[in-house]
Amino acid sequence: MSTGRKEVITLYRKSLRAAQAFETYNFRAYFYRRTRDRFRTVASKAGGGDVQGFEQGMQEARSELAVMQRQGTLNSMFAHKRTVLEETGARRRHNGEY
Repeated sequence: MSTGRKEVITLYRKSLRAAQAFETYNFRAYFYRRTRDRFRTVASKAGGGDVQGFEQGMQEARSELAVMQRQGTLNSMFAHKRTVLEETGARRRHNGEY
């Protein structure tokens, strides 16, 4: 099974969107970091010619995406008190500052 560049980019973007779904700042930041690290590892395997390692990394990324989507949905079901960082960021995003 050959994985193309477009599929890798699509999976990466879906993973970032799934991370954005988390209401809790710490979870969201963790999954952003985790996604970037995973795809850097996958890219290094592809650049090194390790096709089997690349395919295995992509399969793990797909399964992790499914877990993130389920956990993001679950996380959004339960209200929580926002931290100061979340409040400031939400106001800035709402006002169009970034």
